[in-house]
Amino acid sequence: MLSPGPAEERKDSVKSRGESATSFAVSMAVLVFFVFAFKQSVLDANNIPSGSMIPTLKIGDYLFVNKMRYSLRIPFTEVELIRIDDPARGDIITFIPPGDPGKNYVKRVMGMPGDRIRIRSVPACDLYKAYGETLPNVPREFSCDRKSPSYRYEPQLAFVEYKEGDSGEWKNYHPTELGSEEARKLLLDSDNVGVLPPELLPNFDWRGRMPVAFRENLPSGGTHLTIESSYTSPNDSLCEDIETTGCVIPPNQYLAMGDNRDDSRDSRYIGYIAREKILGKVVIIYFSINWKDDICKEFARDFLRSSVPPALDDGYKIPGFPPEKQRRRCSLLDEQADSESIIDYLRRTVVYRIPRMDVRWTRIANLLK
Repeated sequence: MLSPGPAEERKDSVKSRGESATSFAVSMAVLVFFVFAFKQSVLDANNIPSGSMIPTLKIGDYLFVNKMRYSLRIPFTEVELIRIDDPARGDIITFIPPGDPGKNYVKRVMGMPGDRIRIRSVPACDLYKAYGETLPNVPREFSCDRKSPSYRYEPQLAFVEYKEGDSGEWKNYHPTELGSEEARKLLLDSDNVGVLPPELLPNFDWRGRMPVAFRENLPSGGTHLTIESSYTSPNDSLCEDIETTGCVIPPNQYLAMGDNRDDSRDSRYIGYIAREKILGKVVIIYFSINWKDDICKEFARDFLRSSVPPALDDGYKIPGFPPEKQRRRCSLLDEQADSESIIDYLRRTVVYRIPRMDVRWTRIANLLK
């Protein structure tokens, strides 16, 4: 029997390499499919781009979302195969908001199907009258003596009350005020101008809006923090009586709200969240970076646009990132971030964002209940 010649050996070699390349491409395609299917149906990774859940979730937090906590879905679709469980009061959920199918929101469940829900404005200094308690003696940055010349604007809470199953007495989440020092530690690295104390703002007004942190208590025994400052009435997306006699949440619908009550587009404005639109439960912060994007965006808008260079003390008086650093580390590119190209994003990240970023080490591996 004749052995194959050089030409036949070259053909076999080329054929073998072609089969290997095809096999590798198929293997990679299958691997990519399963990775994305796992991400869609089991465990998803998200990041927080806005301040609606401050202080629980801050801009620059990176999260894992348990997509199987409530339902098992067909990958790449919203079709439920099995409904495993339903969200509980206080859960932090991801969902597809009504009228905006291209986005996922992250909010907290504050009302359950069948609840009668009421949301009304309560001044912080009158809050404890609702409990029959006296005003706690904690360090605060506003005065409750409304006749005093030093009276400073007191926060107006979005006070949430509910009747389970539309029966019994009104219940609430018993918000209690955090002391001013503890609240400042929570808020200073949030990368959100809206939660900064007024004296840190460029145009300081000591009577201005004062964001205040509160701890709310869940019936299960858990707690979470909220930020309150001013009150904005909900629109009619829930019902006309939301601030008086309340609204009954329909079956398979939930009331979801952001923890930063003055800066959250949630059920108060977009309506109830349908059960089938709830995608998963946020379970852990696996990494966190303070990119200072919001601070630099506002600094660019207020000072870098002008033909007159900013003065030495123009900017936000933030510890660790004072106006002098803002002049060096912020750019007009920050103001255009919402519409920037990939090239501008990469340039802004390399030249400005990485040099100014801080890793929030204490938030890494923070479990969310």
